[in-house]
Amino acid sequence: MDYISWSNEYMEEAEKIYAVIEKKKKILPHATADNKKILNEDIIKLRSIYRECIEISKILRERAKSNAA
Repeated sequence: MDYISWSNEYMEEAEKIYAVIEKKKKILPHATADNKKILNEDIIKLRSIYRECIEISKILRERAKSNAA
C-alpha cells in the first residue's frame, strides 16, 4: 500500500477545504445576521474536517515510515 500517495491525497483535500473556509470567512463581514450564523456553523464544521484530514495525513506518513524500516 502506498501510504505516501494516500497521505498526499488527504493533504490535497485539506487544502481544498481550507480554501473554502477562507472564502466563507471573507463573506462573513458582509452577511446578514442569519447568514452569519449559518456561515459560522459551516466554518466550524469545515475546520473539524480540515483538522481530521491533516491528522490522517500525518498518521499515514508515519505508517509509511514504519513500513520502510
